[in-house]
Amino acid sequence: NAQKFRDRTGPFRRSLKRALELVYVTAPHQATDFQPPEPAADDGPSAAWWNRSGRPWAEIKQSVRFLRQTMHEQGPFDGILGFSQGSGMAAILMAFIQAAHTESTAFAGNDAELAALVDELAACPPPKFAMLFAGFYPDLPQFDALIKGPAGPIAVPSLHMVGEKDAIVPMERGKLLASQAFVDATLLTHEGGHFVPCNAAWRKRYQEFISALPAQ
Repeated sequence: NAQKFRDRTGPFRRSLKRALELVYVTAPHQATDFQPPEPAADDGPSAAWWNRSGRPWAEIKQSVRFLRQTMHEQGPFDGILGFSQGSGMAAILMAFIQAAHTESTAFAGNDAELAALVDELAACPPPKFAMLFAGFYPDLPQFDALIKGPAGPIAVPSLHMVGEKDAIVPMERGKLLASQAFVDATLLTHEGGHFVPCNAAWRKRYQEFISALPAQ
């Protein structure tokens, strides 16, 4: 939910306003796997990039195409910010885009469906960086095929933040996303749970990450 996430990342957004203009996007599916026990009255329905209990890959393909259209209509974008399942979706999208810009015909002979979706992403410029919070490695054979295929792990600067007390996405799952899906990822750990930490010390680390990005 774009508005919900925007409201909950106010300090983060304000701390980086001189460096980044953030665009928040609501996922295209209604969440059925998980609902907060006591949602706020103004939260509205929870959104999802995919639901594990339904047809996850079909929903992911729809989400990829939805994000491709968003990038076409509102972009270009320099980077991608993700939280929780949004971090996994960001990794999927970036893997597709990287594969689309890799000169290889390997997919054509192995998975025509993957190859077709890769081709659709060819017009999207590769992101220059990613900041992913409370994420996890998407446990899907199609994602494995992208990451372990000819394009390889995602080769853009990435910052990954995981929480030691995260009861929703265990810290080890976030570490797996950083180590297996990305090249030379920056992994940070905070002492809290399932949220974007944004005290003064963490805001400084985020600013340092942005400042260290290669000039484009």
